[in-house]
Amino acid sequence: MGNPVDYVRQAASEGCSGLGISDHCPYPDDGVWSGSRMSVAGIPRYLEMVRSGRAEATFPFFWGFECEWYPAYEHWYRDYLRAELGAEYLVYGAHWVNDNGEFWYIPDVHDKPLLRRYTDLTIQGLDSGLYDLFAHPDLFLAGFPKMDEDVRSVCAEIIDAAVANGIPMEINGLGLRKSMVRGDQGMRPPYPVREFWEMAAERGACIVCCSDAHRIEDVLDGTRESLAFAESIGVQTIDAVTALALVPKAVQL
Repeated sequence: MGNPVDYVRQAASEGCSGLGISDHCPYPDDGVWSGSRMSVAGIPRYLEMVRSGRAEATFPFFWGFECEWYPAYEHWYRDYLRAELGAEYLVYGAHWVNDNGEFWYIPDVHDKPLLRRYTDLTIQGLDSGLYDLFAHPDLFLAGFPKMDEDVRSVCAEIIDAAVANGIPMEINGLGLRKSMVRGDQGMRPPYPVREFWEMAAERGACIVCCSDAHRIEDVLDGTRESLAFAESIGVQTIDAVTALALVPKAVQL
């Protein structure tokens, strides 16, 4: 909670070197995935708040939206959020899978056929050319805590698609604060998942660490925790601002 300027001030007090704001994007029908995103009517207020945040920042500050991928909304993402509103970056958050007109939150899914559908949709999103950063790409492992052959194959497919498209993947600090699940090696966070990130490093992924801060006081703590996680498993990361600059379509910050 809080406004972008509040996050900027907190980040500045902790020595931040760059900050990105990316609220969950609105949809033309405010009923789509409601409850976790702004309304269309809230867009002017959001733009006003990010302008205030930029005016306050003494370090690189950039703004955008976190979006799902669903083909029916491709023009909304590309032509409205990016082109008309001028979003500087779009974060891909693969949160949902469609089943007979219903959208299911992927951490609550345990069905392998739905995981296959989710994987295909996620790869389609990565191939769309829309996104500059892939948030919590291992989110689906919250519902598939056992890393069997099928699940490992899905991990490899998703990682390889991100690598092929040059999209940085995020070790997400917020996941480290969620209730633990029982995996192959005992209790672990629902995400990030060690085995996924070891595979990502082996397969040449560009890996960044972010907070996914939903509270002002977490603006940098989540990044520190995700960095500590990466270091604990021997995974090398790069600075998120640097990573975004490497994406061909990203705004040079």
